[in-house]
Amino acid sequence: MNSVSPERRWDVVVAGAGPAGLSVAAACAARGLGVVVVAPHLRPWHQTYGMWADELDAVSAALLGDTARTEEPPPLGRRYPVTVVRTTAGSRDIGRAYALLHNDVVHGLLLGRLRAGGGATRTGSVAAVHQDPGGQVVTLIDGTTLTGGIVVDARGGGPGSAHQRAWGERVTGDLGGLVPDGGALLMDWAVLREGGVAQPPAFLYGMGLDDGTTLLEATSLAARPPVALPHLRDRLHRLIAGTGLRIADRPERVAIPLDAAVRRSVGVPVGAAAGLVHPATGYSVAASLRAGSTIADAVLAGADAAAVRALVRSARQRATLGMLGLGREVLLGLDEAETDAFFQAFFSLPEQAWVAYLDVGSAPTSIAATMLRVARALPPPARRRLVATAVRVSLPWLPSRRATPAGSVRG
Repeated sequence: MNSVSPERRWDVVVAGAGPAGLSVAAACAARGLGVVVVAPHLRPWHQTYGMWADELDAVSAALLGDTARTEEPPPLGRRYPVTVVRTTAGSRDIGRAYALLHNDVVHGLLLGRLRAGGGATRTGSVAAVHQDPGGQVVTLIDGTTLTGGIVVDARGGGPGSAHQRAWGERVTGDLGGLVPDGGALLMDWAVLREGGVAQPPAFLYGMGLDDGTTLLEATSLAARPPVALPHLRDRLHRLIAGTGLRIADRPERVAIPLDAAVRRSVGVPVGAAAGLVHPATGYSVAASLRAGSTIADAVLAGADAAAVRALVRSARQRATLGMLGLGREVLLGLDEAETDAFFQAFFSLPEQAWVAYLDVGSAPTSIAATMLRVARALPPPARRRLVATAVRVSLPWLPSRRATPAGSVRG
């Protein structure tokens, strides 16, 4: 739909139609704000979006409100009551249900609300965003301009140097207990290890899907430089071949930057563009879907772009992201055995401790407390390595680095 008048001044122009962008756009339209979404396409998202079941409840409450009690809308995701983590020490049900988002349902819901509220869409790619006396202006590659009181930049994050990577396959056949029946395998740090071969740490992730297949992913949680996707593919394919499973569909490739800078924009970056991907896990979609109403309320109340930016990335949240970034750097320095020991310790903590660590909305003091508890729970050699890594990455710049000549680029 491209019948959008370039002369109109919109209340909000949203650049990007991922979960973060459509959530904001739908919430703005529902409040009577004039909003237009510009994106290369408006097809449903193809990625597999996982979250905790309690996060899915919060997303459902934010997106459905009272209609969930009166209209019986379709569920926004599939729930898995049992969530298993497996290390070389054994398996454990961690006691927190998992969920996968139904992308087509949520995408259709948000797009429908946008249009029902009078919102518009424009197919195209953004070339630039700038400020002029009439407002914030989005210029498309074809030269079209769209002006709004605020531009919400939801075009995703930058490249980053540390990535989470995964290669996934949908399979059929006898799983032999690889994935819990009706449940989710959050992490299996043991099954992809190959004795005597030193490899980057990787875990198996998996759950049954609505079409009767099972999704299995070989996942590198965090690595710098990123683990090559063919390496993860080969490890997963060796596992599949060894268990007699059959590949049923096209593969899924995942590459999530974990340390991308906040997108520089005169507008309001949201979601991954605002650096709100969890720096140690790669999760972001639940928080992105919940944030739309908060941002729309602020715009409706008259907040300018600077105020909304401060709302999206508060001082507390920046501190939390900094602490989680330190946690990511610690993980980057661990080998397979150390990573296995780390997650044995992590999921042995009280649930409230590890739940807090996995939430970018937690207080920075809660993140720090969990990190200390993990260190205490590790065996002494692993604890010494973790502490040494944490000290190294948190040290201020050395004098020689501060004296780097202007114009040099640090690799």
